[in-house]
Amino acid sequence: MLDALGHALRRDPHRPAILGTTRTGAVRVRATRGDLAALADHYARALHARGLRRGDTTGVAVRPGPRALAVLLAVHRLGLRAAVLDPGAGPDVLRARLALAAPRLVLADATAQAAAGWARPLARRARLALPDLAALGPVATV
Repeated sequence: MLDALGHALRRDPHRPAILGTTRTGAVRVRATRGDLAALADHYARALHARGLRRGDTTGVAVRPGPRALAVLLAVHRLGLRAAVLDPGAGPDVLRARLALAAPRLVLADATAQAAAGWARPLARRARLALPDLAALGPVATV
């Protein structure tokens, strides 16, 4: 299914792929098919350049949206395994799961890095918590 999605993104690259809404409720295009395909290509090249190979595990701490989808498409294309880090699961659960997965690299957006670092007290109040990402393995910012 992900292979079919990857191919579909390359057809008609100007068509909308991910829609969102503005504060007023108007529909807006968050990413076109071409945007997603290009982003997935970029992430796949970057992951390959970092030495990740088929079968390696990558931790993914990226908010849902175009970047997260592009990361998962790149991970799939390279034959990597994705360990999605859900901040709602809690740091102890995530640490236990990742001890088994042993990611070679953790991909995180700025929000996840803040929730695992300087914004940890605020994130806890929102019932979101991530362990120290650097303790899980090398971290790359998405």
